[in-house]
This record gives sequence, C-alpha cells and structure tokens, in this order.
Amino acid sequence: MECQIVIPSHKRHTRVLTTSVVAGAIICVPESQAKAYRLCNPKDEIVTHPDSVVGLARKRDWIIKHFGSVFMLDDDITAFRRLYTQPGESADVDELTAREIIQATSDAARHAGAYLFGFSSSPTPVSYNSLNPIQLSGYVTGCAHGVLAGSKLWYSPEIKCNEDYWISCLNAYEHRLIWKDTRFYFAQKDTFVNAGGLAEFRNLDAEEKDFNYLQRVFGKEVVTLKKAGGKAKPKHPFQKTMKLPF
Repeated sequence: MECQIVIPSHKRHTRVLTTSVVAGAIICVPESQAKAYRLCNPKDEIVTHPDSVVGLARKRDWIIKHFGSVFMLDDDITAFRRLYTQPGESADVDELTAREIIQATSDAARHAGAYLFGFSSSPTPVSYNSLNPIQLSGYVTGCAHGVLAGSKLWYSPEIKCNEDYWISCLNAYEHRLIWKDTRFYFAQKDTFVNAGGLAEFRNLDAEEKDFNYLQRVFGKEVVTLKKAGGKAKPKHPFQKTMKLPF
C-alpha cells in the first residue's frame, strides 16, 4: 500500500524547496492560493483544501483524513541525508531514492504495528547509534513525519506551533509504538526566519500557549522545558522536550 507524500504549504508559491528533495511529492495548499502555486510549480501535483482550514494543525488533520496513509514534509526541506557514510562518500540521498526510503519505512512501520513513523531529529552523526538504528518510542519531527491509515491520531486545532509534540504525545498515549529510522534525517531552513508558512503564526506568545496546553493535556512530567546543556542553548524560552514513562 503506497503512502502519499504531501507538502503542506502556505504563501510560499515561489519558494517550495522540498519537491527537488523527494520525487513525486504533492503540494497541498488553500483553494485561493492554487493558481499561484500551479503557475510557479507547473510540474508538481497541487491538491487544495478549503480556505476555511486555517493553521498548520488543522491543515495536517485535513491531510490525514483526505489521503489516508501519508508522509508530510515541510516546504522548506533542503536535503535528505544519511547519518552513516564512508570517508569521502556523500551523505545526500537523491530524490528518487528518498521516495523509495519513505515508502520502505512506511511499510516497515505498518508491519511492526506502528501508526506514526519518521526519521532522526538530529543531524549530528555522533548521535547515531549503529547498534540501535530503529527507535520504537519517542518523538518525530514536525518537518517530516508520517501517519498511517487506521490510527487514532488527530491534530488539535488548539496547537499553533507544536503539532509535532502533540502528535508524538498523542501517539504515545493511543498506540505507544512508533517507528523511527535514525539512519536518515531531513534538513530544513530555520522556521523562525523563513517568511510565510508557520512563521506567519509562530511567536513567543503562541509558543507559551502551546506549552501550557500540552502540559494540561499530557502532564507536566511528560512535557517539560528544555534545559541548556553545554553548547546547546534553547532557541526560545518555551523550547520543550518530551519525557515518556517508557
């Protein structure tokens, strides 16, 4: 069963980067923006949703209901890379292979009984554990994650910026198991500085509201503030982490 690869996009018709990273991806946009997207992206399939679907969480919820099994990618992805390489070998994966890897990963998740799947959230090779390449619990990034048909997963319209934490926590509650292939990761631009898309809605006030809402729903012991450690400093005061009890 093929998993559709979909790029939710908003007001970035001239700056969709992801279609050059993964072959055959569908761009999903509001009906009122379809003409501009088709004009600027004539070789790509465009699927529209009603203009009444506002916000990324609502858009993602519409997408999983419309497509069934789907892998969603942000529109500002710049590369798909391996975290394991030989000396002198390129880490970048070509667009056709990237599509094949997504399909193979969705099949593996389905056979394992998982509904949520994704790849590494860290671009650092030293974080990759070659003895444990597949993680069965934890967090999947918002920029690149998949939801398979038949799940109990949905996206809360209350979430403005952190639908990845919402879906990861909800999956832990409903299904527990995820399928996360840490051999690969998607690189993207900094959402905070890339105009359009989620940047239109993201600010510190929205981040604070998301943090408080996630704690109310899933518990203060599960969703916590990220602490600075070594050279890694939080990007904003409400950057968070997820601590599952398993």
